[in-house]
Amino acid sequence: MSIIISILLFLVSISILVAVHEWGHFIVARCCGVKTVRFSIGFGKVIWRKMTRSGLEIAVSAIPLGGYVKFLDENEGKVSLTDRPFAFNRQSVFKRILIVLAGPLFNFLLAIAVFWLMFMIGVHQIKPIIGEVVPHSLAAKAGFSPMQRIVAIDDDTVSSWQDIRMALYGKLAEDKPLLVWVRGPNDAAAHSILVNISGIRLDENNVDILEDFGLFPFALDVPAIVDQVELKSPAAALGLRHGDKIIRINGQAINNWQQLLEHITGLGGKTVSLVILRNDTEETLSVALGKRIDHQGEERGYLGVRAKPLPLPKDLLVVKRYGPLTAIPMAWHEMWSMTSLSVNLMYKMIRGKIGLSGIAGPIGIAEGAGIVAYSGLAAYLGFLGLISIGLGIVNILPIPMLDGGYLFYFLLEIVRGKPLSDRVQLIGIKIGFSILLALLLLATYNDIMRLLQ
Repeated sequence: MSIIISILLFLVSISILVAVHEWGHFIVARCCGVKTVRFSIGFGKVIWRKMTRSGLEIAVSAIPLGGYVKFLDENEGKVSLTDRPFAFNRQSVFKRILIVLAGPLFNFLLAIAVFWLMFMIGVHQIKPIIGEVVPHSLAAKAGFSPMQRIVAIDDDTVSSWQDIRMALYGKLAEDKPLLVWVRGPNDAAAHSILVNISGIRLDENNVDILEDFGLFPFALDVPAIVDQVELKSPAAALGLRHGDKIIRINGQAINNWQQLLEHITGLGGKTVSLVILRNDTEETLSVALGKRIDHQGEERGYLGVRAKPLPLPKDLLVVKRYGPLTAIPMAWHEMWSMTSLSVNLMYKMIRGKIGLSGIAGPIGIAEGAGIVAYSGLAAYLGFLGLISIGLGIVNILPIPMLDGGYLFYFLLEIVRGKPLSDRVQLIGIKIGFSILLALLLLATYNDIMRLLQ
């Protein structure tokens, strides 16, 4: 059922993003006097079409991974003498630039709109109070301790763990140490901790940058009851299942989930004795724990089970909710922050500072859609805004076949005083297709590796 929900939300999300993107091209072209022949959601074979009175064909095509607007253009077929003034190729280069830029621009405007609605509904996030510091982790070596509250990173104030995640992602692969300001429960003033996160890298094992850093948010005393079992994990091989309660490891009592994590972390690759409570009956099992190496070279044991978090009390939550007017600058700031972070990470990927495994494809987007489906409308709107920003950024890249590629052609036309030849443009299209295919294959590979992990 969850797979079906993920697929449906993926299709809905992509359709919304593509429709807005292409509508941007369409509406600006219309304002510039360009005639549109077809407005398609999806690529490939047309599976549904409708003709409007103006002669515009609205279509839905078989491959739901994009869309396009087809303008009247003499480079793509014969155009009647009366229609020539309305052909795309007959417009000034500046009008063509506006039409091309409109698609990505409308994606950024959509992000602002959904973030505005998200802040109107209210975003619930967890206050940045440290619950556990993983032994021997980067955070432990830096001097963090439980019950401290993180109040700022460098010059940026943080009010939730989400703020901290975004700040850490933005500082990846930088040699300059971070100045993290924390305040203990009895401290009158905050003090700083200097920490270097340059060793952290994005890859398929880095599910959560906080976990890799070595911090877990403070939560309620979660019992050591299994909620989910990871596929192909030691727990799956052992036969652990939902509802099993782990009460002892190697004879030592386990009272909560944090104690379970602490014991497992230091026992990677070792065979341990587990005592579980299943249907009110104790069972003793033997299992060889798995091993994972973090980005600091430290070995961590893992069993492959997840707990079901308890609902958090209101005093551990921060709610970001604003009125209609106040939400406008907040939505703009959110769009700008997410755009800056995305461009920053992309730039570091191009330079080889961080790995390419952070690139997600259709499977990753569908998986993300399925996750936020259970987190409420505000979470889904945040997800939709982030994907819309990503679509806008990718389309601006100077790759032929994308909007940025056409923009590059038009800029060269301004410099040269005439358009590029058909032969050069065709070569560019072949190169662009190869690049896009390679990126799609890489993203799909990353998606599959994350699922297998």
